[in-house]
Amino acid sequence: MLSLIAPPENLSPEYFSSLLNQYGPVQQVKILNKSLMDFKVFVEMGNSEAAKLAKQFLDQLSSNFIKCSYYHEEKQFESGSQNNCSFEIIGDSTVSSQKCQHQTSLNESTFYLIYQVLYEDDYRPSSVKTLPLNHKTVKSSQLIQPTQTLCVSGIKGKEIDAKKLYNIFSNFGNIDKILLIKIKNFAFVKYLKNDNAIFVFQNCQQLEFFDSTISISYASDDSIDKLIGLDTLYQEQDYYIGSEDTDRFNCNNKMILLPPSQVLHISNLKKVSSNAETMWDVFSEFGVVQAVKVLNTQFKFMCLIKMETLRQALEVMALMHNEEIDNRNVQISFTKAKI
Repeated sequence: MLSLIAPPENLSPEYFSSLLNQYGPVQQVKILNKSLMDFKVFVEMGNSEAAKLAKQFLDQLSSNFIKCSYYHEEKQFESGSQNNCSFEIIGDSTVSSQKCQHQTSLNESTFYLIYQVLYEDDYRPSSVKTLPLNHKTVKSSQLIQPTQTLCVSGIKGKEIDAKKLYNIFSNFGNIDKILLIKIKNFAFVKYLKNDNAIFVFQNCQQLEFFDSTISISYASDDSIDKLIGLDTLYQEQDYYIGSEDTDRFNCNNKMILLPPSQVLHISNLKKVSSNAETMWDVFSEFGVVQAVKVLNTQFKFMCLIKMETLRQALEVMALMHNEEIDNRNVQISFTKAKI
């Protein structure tokens, strides 16, 4: 059983469907109002492997998601067909005569993941919400397929917003949009190309920055679109849309993607700024600068800086990319160069 704390208006079937359908078909989502302060969310996955993967993902999330367990009882709900997905909020009268049984083995084809939702607010849903969707049954070996959209979980810290995430993840490809769900400590990052999302999935697991240690999984490409408009889930600064003006890569040129590194390439500097002393002073505010190398040419002024840790380098990227140094917006990228 998973206990979580969130504002009542954030409890929506659409949210749970968008969150979990990356792991397999979501057959139905039912939100049960047991009392004024006790809610349970039943999510029926299409098969046991999908339920197992979804549970593993939820277990990795923040303290908002405390516990999750499996549930199976054939009479609890009438299962929908394999091609339909139903979403409802229902009252206590529908379950008052039924008992909850739990089991931990994954030996059935259909499972419910159960969440107990505790609220301090006095809230009771007054309507039934139904959202029909169509899902194809997917074999367990095909449950997780690369997509353009990633779910980045484990994001913590007041310093984080969508723009700072954009500054980091735009290093790995041009981004369509980012949506940060801060109260759940995760974000959706949608790239313009699948290959970029695959690169991030393979090279950015368990990165640390600010108070976060992130884990990355694939999400359905309509995940952000499903949540846009549910403005109780996010604030304006939590939603960022990419554009040609902010894209790091020219669509006509071949992308050279590099993994995160302690060494950062600083470009678009003014001549007066492109010296070791200035670079040392500016970037020492974000951690320990181990080395600086000036790369000036006749018309371009650039530097390399090496931070003490990868975490510090990521925080520099988040905070300083496209910010002004001597009234010019500098560009910061990862590099394989060594100092």
